Amino acid sequence: MLFPAKMAEVEILVHDSVKYDVLHAMQRRGFIHVVHHGINLAADAAPSSYVGKIVDFSFRISKLMSILDIARKKGEGGLKELLNPPAPERYEAMPRGRDEIIHDAVETLQRIEKEILSLGAEWEKLNNEIERKKKQLREADMLQGLDFDLSHLGEGPYVAVYAGMAKDISQLLKLFQEGKVALWYTSMGKRKSITHIIVVAYHLKDRKDVESALRFSSFSEFELQGLRGKPVEAIASLKKEISSLEARRKEHIERIARARKRYYAHLSVLYDDLENEKIKEDYHSRFGKTEATTVIRGYIPKKRLDEAVKEIKKASKGLAVVRWKDAEGDDTPVVFNNPKFLRPFQAFVEMYSTPKYGYIEPTVIIAPLFIAYFGLTLGDAGYGFIIALLGYLLWQRIGKYDWTNRTLGKILFISGISAIIFGIIQGSIFGPLDSNNPISQYIQYEPLLDPMKNAVYLLTIALIVGIAQISLGLILGAYHHIKYKNYGDFLTSELSWFLLLPSGGLLIGHMFDWWSVEPQIVTLSWIVLAIGLVLLSGVPGHLLNRDSAINAMAFFDITGMVGDWLSYSRLLALDLGTSGIALTINLFAGIMFTMIVGAGSLVCCMPLLVIGVALFAMVARKRDRNKTGIALFLLILGAIGLVNIQAALWLFIGIYLVAAHIGNALLQSLGSLVHSLRLQYVEFFSKFYEGDGVKFEPFREIRKYSRIVDTGGVKK
Repeated sequence: MLFPAKMAEVEILVHDSVKYDVLHAMQRRGFIHVVHHGINLAADAAPSSYVGKIVDFSFRISKLMSILDIARKKGEGGLKELLNPPAPERYEAMPRGRDEIIHDAVETLQRIEKEILSLGAEWEKLNNEIERKKKQLREADMLQGLDFDLSHLGEGPYVAVYAGMAKDISQLLKLFQEGKVALWYTSMGKRKSITHIIVVAYHLKDRKDVESALRFSSFSEFELQGLRGKPVEAIASLKKEISSLEARRKEHIERIARARKRYYAHLSVLYDDLENEKIKEDYHSRFGKTEATTVIRGYIPKKRLDEAVKEIKKASKGLAVVRWKDAEGDDTPVVFNNPKFLRPFQAFVEMYSTPKYGYIEPTVIIAPLFIAYFGLTLGDAGYGFIIALLGYLLWQRIGKYDWTNRTLGKILFISGISAIIFGIIQGSIFGPLDSNNPISQYIQYEPLLDPMKNAVYLLTIALIVGIAQISLGLILGAYHHIKYKNYGDFLTSELSWFLLLPSGGLLIGHMFDWWSVEPQIVTLSWIVLAIGLVLLSGVPGHLLNRDSAINAMAFFDITGMVGDWLSYSRLLALDLGTSGIALTINLFAGIMFTMIVGAGSLVCCMPLLVIGVALFAMVARKRDRNKTGIALFLLILGAIGLVNIQAALWLFIGIYLVAAHIGNALLQSLGSLVHSLRLQYVEFFSKFYEGDGVKFEPFREIRKYSRIVDTGGVKK
């Protein structure tokens, strides 16, 4: 649990006649991390002759599935679907061999490819035509103020007529004044963003001058070919055509839906099968090749070694040799080895860096520390409830089929529970339970640790926790250095601090009269301090081990260590910040109540009515939902206030308290999460953690649309 899982380094020599049977078994079980064979006398294996067909079939089937997905039913959307997401489509699949998969792909494509491609082509044709007609409708709508026949647009034997949009029509106006063009235009926008809708007609003998003026105006021609009648008539005709085309498209989507119902499940399974065959081919560059055998090298977790050997022997029918030894070295992939309840917190270690094999994997240490730090720094039972509720929704609802949301939800739920516990200890439920907090009317008790009254005591606890965690980091670092016989680094990086921290702390306390110390102990502390400083310089470590560097910046290491220790005071600062802002929110609500309660309904609520009416008048035409909502809220609040000032006041203050406390809870929770992680990454990991390890990436099946329902033998 404190170290990655034990690994075995494995070499498999398999006869080519059963190679794919062995690869099937290995891929289905997913127990091996394959690496390059590393044998100088063996060439890299080449993909099989099937690889081209596999890639081609996979691409073609993917295209057919994308066409059928046009008719895929969309979710309801909104809050209901967010909290109860539909299960992803998964189709049952049976294990089968390569020959059967390829034969199935050939037969399936011959049978249905043309049908589905024709459905896709027809849908695309209808869709493009609808979009073209809608564009024409928008353009014709811009011209409906003009009285001319759209069939006149285009170029004739003597005259050309064009309609479109232009930015600067100054040169066109000049040509109009010279009698070279006939020009009709309307303008949209304001000042620099003005756009002109124009219709220009000219004799072909003036083409050169007119085309130059059109280029200067950034002219964009409307695509109204084929339309007849005046713009108003064309608009009515286009609406009918669009309606007819959309009805045809709807019918066509129903045909695609029927095809999807018949073919999609089979295509999904076939696509997954082909993709997994492609994965096998991609791995061939890591295999070694002799005349009749293939060499596969990789790493298997030792707890799965017996299973792996058994599967390989069974699949190869005795035509494979498996050799293994205990894995060593930094290139060994890492498998986390934590119980189920700690696995969500593995994400914190992976975010930082994968640990090296054989070194400490600290999930079991940082998980309880993170939970405690988060709870302490948030320190409010009400805010903890909000975070726990959010975590529960992510875990059990939103993340039901999404690993990332589910993992984050578990972390937030546990962290929220921690904040509830610490909030109860500190006497904070949506702020301190004082006279400013409305909840204090119903809940009153003497908190065990009030951060507003016992800040120094809480700071002392934070610093004690800090020195304890830093010392633990030094102990873990010492373990690494002693285990791998880096005694020089042990003297410089750990033993020096084991001497400096207690002796320095004792002397500082003695100097400030925090405690009395016997003279002999003071003398001994100075001697130990001096030895620690010498060790910190790195000279003894370098003499013991030439690979250990001399620490020329030892003085800055001392200030850095003090900074790391004092950094734990952020536990107090964040706790006070949460309580202080929550107190301010409650205090401000009380001030508003006091200011307004004595005033008359007309004085308080008439301004709200006036502002609401003004805002509503301003935004009604623009149809801005957010501003319209604000205006309606002010109108309703003002109207309620004219009838009953107390009701309006409680409504307004209630909305303010809910919004402010939820916002503060989310903001402070973000700070608690970031700073709790920072204490692990910067102050703790820097003392011992060895990252840049290799993550275990098993050679396994990846099924996006299907799932194997029979794990028995592979069909031939």
